Amino acid sequence: MTEGCRGDGGTLLDVNENRFMPEYEPEKAELASRDVVSRWMTHHIRRGLGVKGHYGDHLWLDIRHLGAEHIKTKLREVEEICNNFLGIDPITQLIPVRPAQHYTMAGVRTDKDGAAHGLKGLFAAGEAACWDLHGFNRLGGNSLAETIVAGKIIGEKIAEFLKGYDVTFDTGIIKGCMVRDLERIERLVSCKDGHEDVYKIRNAMQDELMDRVGIFRNGNDLQKAVDNLQEIYARAKKVGIRSNWLGASPELTLGLKIQGMVRLALCVAYGALQRTESRGCHAREDYDARNDKDWLNRTLATWKEGDDLPILNYEPVSKMMELPPGDRGYGATKIISAEGEITKKESEPMMGD
Repeated sequence: MTEGCRGDGGTLLDVNENRFMPEYEPEKAELASRDVVSRWMTHHIRRGLGVKGHYGDHLWLDIRHLGAEHIKTKLREVEEICNNFLGIDPITQLIPVRPAQHYTMAGVRTDKDGAAHGLKGLFAAGEAACWDLHGFNRLGGNSLAETIVAGKIIGEKIAEFLKGYDVTFDTGIIKGCMVRDLERIERLVSCKDGHEDVYKIRNAMQDELMDRVGIFRNGNDLQKAVDNLQEIYARAKKVGIRSNWLGASPELTLGLKIQGMVRLALCVAYGALQRTESRGCHAREDYDARNDKDWLNRTLATWKEGDDLPILNYEPVSKMMELPPGDRGYGATKIISAEGEITKKESEPMMGD
């Protein structure tokens, strides 16, 4: 459900159909940033106030009071999704909602010009890049700003780079890549490496991230997630295609991607395990303060062929931003400053209170 629902005045209700966000965020309520709202939704469900559902506990999104005309025009995609996929009419019925991951706050490491490190001529812009326009969080509207601002600035830098630049492509390299990919496909369709079901592996990876690397995190769960994902990664190397793979084959497509997907999952889980603080949407219950003294840096994850875990390095924040992070003024807040001083907004409840 688009954030436009909250922006237009939609409200979140619990199992008793009580509006609960003003209880946690008196000033912002549902208009708090999505990571804050997601945490309070999860916290409210943990208190036993969620609605039992087929896919687990959920809450209600209420837009009925906005009226049929508004919903059919300003929120028409929401109406279509609800009717077509849920059999629910949001004009007269409540919409079941729960927090879910749909975006990764990371990307190809670039400098301020969008140039990727380590490979001359590669540029990344928008949500594919870790460009630091918005810092270490994901807020509504970020993607639009990334597209417009990065498109203009980095597009100009690419044009500058290409002026008078001659490029020759070594077709031998391209052919070599094709041969390797064809060999991979042959191994998958002939089940030479094993008979693991790629869909079961993907589901196991998704369950691991949802259960242990989700809205709230802690060291024990993260360590277990890393251990389990390493086992899943070993299984991903033994995938065999079971369907008729000729033509458009979702199974073959997933089979080619699955090892990279699990490696990325390990980057997320292992990076989260090592980062002993809470920052942005990275909310650790065992380290509930943002720790600028020890962790005001960026995690750089690289993967060496043959390894079962990524290599993590850290880049000092001084290399990437001119304005230091501040306190946004709402949400459960505890910050360890660069000087080691602890600040806390006493007027607001902390996670778990």
